[in-house]
Order: sequence, then C-alpha cells, then structure tokens
Amino acid sequence: MTGTRTLSKYWMLTNDFTQNPYPVLEYVRRESPVRELSLPDGSRAFVVTRYDDAKAALADPRLSRDIHVHYRLMSQRTGRTMTPPPEEANHLANLEPPRHTPLRRAISFAFTPRRAEALRPRVETIADDLLDKLAGRPRADLIGGYADPLPVITIAELMGVPADAWPDFLRWSAALRTYSPTDGSGALDRNIQELSRYMSELIARKEREPGEDLLSALVHADEERRLTPTEILSTGFALMTGGNDTTASLVGGVLAALLTHPAERARLLGEPGRWGASMDELIRYVSPIGNALQRVTTEPVELGGVTIPAGEVVVICVMSTNRDTAQFPHHPDRLDLDRPKPAHLSFGFGIHYCSGAHLAKVITEIAARRLFERFPDVRLAVDPAELRYQQNVVVRPLVELPVAW
Repeated sequence: MTGTRTLSKYWMLTNDFTQNPYPVLEYVRRESPVRELSLPDGSRAFVVTRYDDAKAALADPRLSRDIHVHYRLMSQRTGRTMTPPPEEANHLANLEPPRHTPLRRAISFAFTPRRAEALRPRVETIADDLLDKLAGRPRADLIGGYADPLPVITIAELMGVPADAWPDFLRWSAALRTYSPTDGSGALDRNIQELSRYMSELIARKEREPGEDLLSALVHADEERRLTPTEILSTGFALMTGGNDTTASLVGGVLAALLTHPAERARLLGEPGRWGASMDELIRYVSPIGNALQRVTTEPVELGGVTIPAGEVVVICVMSTNRDTAQFPHHPDRLDLDRPKPAHLSFGFGIHYCSGAHLAKVITEIAARRLFERFPDVRLAVDPAELRYQQNVVVRPLVELPVAW
C-alpha cells in the first residue's frame, strides 16, 4: 500500500480485513494512526491504532464508557429516542465513576487471582468432560465443542447456575454475542427476555437459599458492598457477554496458535511449568479482543496529533496495539515465548481493566494444556489459510477450528 486512497472508508468493516487485519493495521499505524472509519448508518468513528495513544485513551475520563452517553448519541444520530435496557445499563463495564466505583468494589472479591486459582480443579474437570465427548470422533470442531462451552459452563457454575440450565446458557450466550441496539429482529429481544427472566428467578432463589457462588455472595453481601437486584442482574449479563465471548475467543485463538506453532507447543509440553508464564505472549499474539468497547468523547480530545471533537465515537484497536513495534520492537508478528514483558492491552487499562483477566488466563491455560497433553498428535484438519474469523467489532472469534487425531 502506498497511499491513503487504497483503503475504503469502511476499511475496518470489510471481510478481507476481518480475515487478515494485520497488514492494513501496520499501514494505518505508520500513515494515519488515528483514522476515521465510516459506519453503515452514515456516521463515523475515530480508530486509534498505536499503543501509546491507545493506553492514553483508555485512561482518559473524557472518553466515556457510560452507556447512557452512547445511547444519547445514537438517539441524536437516528432521530429517535433510544434507551439502554436495564440488563446492560447497570454493570461496571458500561458505567463511569461515581457509579462504576462501588460496583467494581462489590464484585472484585470474586475475581482475585487467589479465587481464580482455586477454580482450577473444577475448570480441569469441565475441560476433561468436554474432551471426553470429542474423543471418539475422528474429527472435531474445537470451537463449538470446546472453546465456546468451556467458559460458558465455568462462568455459569461461578454464578451458581444448575447444570440443567447450561444448554440454555450456551444458546443465550451465542445470541448475546450478536446483540446490537439497532437490530430489527425479535429473536435477540426474546433471548434477552428469557435470560433476564431466568436470572431474576435465580437471584430470587439465592435470596431464599444461598449457596457457595457469586450470585449468593452478591445477594447476601454486607451493606457496604450490597448491590440492587437490577445491578446484580446486570452484572450477570456482563459475565455472560464480556466473560464468555472474550474468553471463548481467547481459548480458540490460543489453540489455533499452538496448532500452527508445533515447536512452541512441544516446548510447553516439555516444560509444563512454562504454561502460566507464556499466557501473556500467547494473548498478545492472538489478540482475542479486536477493539475495546467503544468510547464517546465528552469534550475535544487530542490523540496522535488529531483533535477529536466532542460527541464522537472512538474505537481503540487492541489487535493493532498488540503488534505495535514501538512497544514490541522484536518481530511483533511472531509468537515468541521468551518475549520480555509482553504488556498487551487485551484486557484494557485503567479503571475498566477486565476484572476477570486472571480467570480468563486460567481457563485458557487449562484448555490448551489439557487438550495437547491428552491428544499430543492433534492436528489441524484443514490448511491454516482456510480458517475463518467471525465478523465482530469487539471480539475476534474463529468460526470453526477443525482438528483430527
């Protein structure tokens, strides 16, 4: 690419970009690191692609994650009043201080590294059960049969959801992955209503019969950390969307990376103590988050030499920052398990840093280790060039990961 005219104004929304974004992102980082993107509704967004600019943007309070700010902007752009559903409007990922602060404090106890490590035996059992179901087949899809259900079941158990509801949670999670406030079909609304009704009933049950789970802990928290029923419901939705989608995308990506890097896989199998230490480099390389959740400028903000006016959507392209040579000078397009301090932005930065980051790492490490220890001869059943990614603005999940053993 030699000139800016070679890129479509919808450059980030094309299928070619979805399947192989990195050459385009390398060009954009070099030529116009804060670049406009036209959206299908005729509006625009500003895309931030360099690591330092992205880190500054993620920590800047003038770039708001408040969902009410977003919906006011959408109302202005569409000419009709739009309000966020309560299930989406009352969890910390979609709020700013002062409301964000007590919500984060209330749930932080559930996602400490110590608690995540304590879940290891149960995650290992879930992973083994899923692999048992795949073992008798000559071929299997590791996305539908393993990467997707593993975090859904883990997080459902964490919230105290009984096993007979797990199939519904898998269905609801898949539906929420495609949620859009401008979607005109009724299917998404029905799934949201079903999940909302189920979660409301489950919360009521935890009030009467508490257990050793996250929802019970939130319902029966002391007064200082107590959330309203709507906030607890919304937190459950956040775990279903942010927790499931990002972790499933991460698990699938890491499995694909190790399937296509046999030397690195062999090294990890030969040195089991390296799995945990290698997770951050694998996450950086895979970039399961394509873009951070969108921000809206509440006043003019200067980023990368560009002044972004107030009332504009800002997209922080995490998969670009994770391969920025200014931050990762030694061949960022390579998977290097010895890379020093791969400080990626896949879990965000600042007050919206992902609460469940350590749990996501634990789930991913167990998923990869259990698969390759049990099936050391597992191999891709297609050419790597045939793997396809779903079109999704936030996460970057594989459609399928066919393997044989």
